[in-house]
Amino acid sequence: GTLADPTVATNWVATGGWEEGYHAIVYSIANVPESIGGINLQNECNTLDKNLILVSDEDRDGDFSVTVDDMKTYIDDHDYILNLVVDTTIDDNLDNVGLQLSSGGTQNTVFQRDGDNGGYTTFQKNDNYYNFVTHDLGWAPYTSEHYIPLVIDKPGAVWNVKSLRDGVSGNEALRKSFTNAFVETKVEEISCPGGTIIDGMCISRTENSNSGIGGDPHITTWQNEHYEYHGQCDLVMASDPKFADAKGLHIHIRTKLVRYWSYIKSVAIRIGDDILEIEGSADENDAEPHYWINYENQGKLDTFAGYTVTQQLPSPYKRQYKIDLSPTYEGQYIIVQLYKEFVRVKFSGNEEAFGNTVGLLGDYKSGNTLARDGSTVLHDFTDLGNEWQVLPSEPKLFHEVAHPQFPETCIQPEDPRGDRKRRLTESSISIEQAEHACATLTDPLSIKDCVYDILATQDLDMVGAF
Repeated sequence: GTLADPTVATNWVATGGWEEGYHAIVYSIANVPESIGGINLQNECNTLDKNLILVSDEDRDGDFSVTVDDMKTYIDDHDYILNLVVDTTIDDNLDNVGLQLSSGGTQNTVFQRDGDNGGYTTFQKNDNYYNFVTHDLGWAPYTSEHYIPLVIDKPGAVWNVKSLRDGVSGNEALRKSFTNAFVETKVEEISCPGGTIIDGMCISRTENSNSGIGGDPHITTWQNEHYEYHGQCDLVMASDPKFADAKGLHIHIRTKLVRYWSYIKSVAIRIGDDILEIEGSADENDAEPHYWINYENQGKLDTFAGYTVTQQLPSPYKRQYKIDLSPTYEGQYIIVQLYKEFVRVKFSGNEEAFGNTVGLLGDYKSGNTLARDGSTVLHDFTDLGNEWQVLPSEPKLFHEVAHPQFPETCIQPEDPRGDRKRRLTESSISIEQAEHACATLTDPLSIKDCVYDILATQDLDMVGAF
């Protein structure tokens, strides 16, 4: 629909002092017309992207028996994404036009005007939003309590209505930056719901989406603990014989040592009787996929073990494979990302799918990094990696054998940890340069891993592996 057609928008209220945002949200959701512009939404649209934008320069004026949790549940139950344009000054700067909030409002992304041509940039503000967000004390003193919690840990964002007004009233550069940041964020919310677009790929932010392993092997357990293992061998990342009604899930990774650090060279995934092996390529101009299905090179890859597989190729040296587990576990999946020769494996799912796995990711429920006996907790991560070297009794997943194989032990780096740290500090890329390159990431531990990888590889573009 369009506001050029006056019949589309009805019941305008142009005067009055009652601005009750919760009422507006409920009323709007409950009164979406069946047809807009002669198009029946339910019958003629394959999908509906449900988005709601609340604009107000005041806090609430209504029934306070309706709580924030009530509203969040109502919005979620109706599958809407909410954006707020409200009285929200961020760090006392109108150039900070918007804010996305995560981790309960303590890890936040700020959208900031950049230059005079409509550009904008983002930066991380890892502090409780109460400490840097302010409001008009006359009209909107309780905005932080009434409205902002509605978008915390949600796909939407909060935008400063004062920045919008300042832009509209004559600050053309601010108006353009506000508009571009808002529109591009909305496009991301619609095309990648519940996630974020990084280098052309939709990355989920759903439960346990950070669990996985990648790069210079940085391992994130099911309970979001980060550790590293630098040995070279075949390793059990995750295994569960009971997965998908006893089809079984086995994921092995193969690491390759480069002096004092290593990286994941390839991954092999077995579900049921089918095996998918994937590896990257050091040639940044090599756009060809490198995978094997049941040990055969580059068979047809639309499905694997009965699950849909989709591929994304945002550039010749970046590729993503997504295994959709929805036939068994609705909305859950396994992602394999490639950046040049570096492989990363990530999970989006919950206990239903991955709660019984064992391996490098630890125990799902307790977060303990357990040995093979299921009870001994290993706090030395070198010992933990060595513990989960693939044994002869476990499935053979890779299409060819690589050195070492058990009973040969995993090959360890040539330098001790102290010497490795010294070599990193002597690199030609400074820590400050690496930190700047990694500043686009949101998780502090991922930023730390990213900085380490850039210093180890001497490649500022390694941020693309995260």
